[in-house]
Amino acid sequence: MAEQSETPEFYSDQFMVSGGPYGLVINFKASPPEPGPGKVPDTVARVRMSYELVKTLTFVMCRHIKKIERDTGVTYPVPGKVLSDLGVGMEDWQAFWKSPPEFRE
Repeated sequence: MAEQSETPEFYSDQFMVSGGPYGLVINFKASPPEPGPGKVPDTVARVRMSYELVKTLTFVMCRHIKKIERDTGVTYPVPGKVLSDLGVGMEDWQAFWKSPPEFRE
């Protein structure tokens, strides 16, 4: 019987994005179990991607989330403080999640 390799799984409650002209890096992080002075989030996974993949992934994830929210009637709000900390205006956030007719399934 062939050996099966396990795919590692990680939990992340934070992320950091950086990139250059040819692609980007997403560092997924986890907060320390006991927050305190001098404690910083651990990087649990680092994913490097081309911008083509990032755009495709973003589209597919957005479509998936909208379908789940539509099918279940449950929404997943993001607090205004989080958006503000990310430098995202509420108008921009709402515009991103508003679907044009051709986007709907």
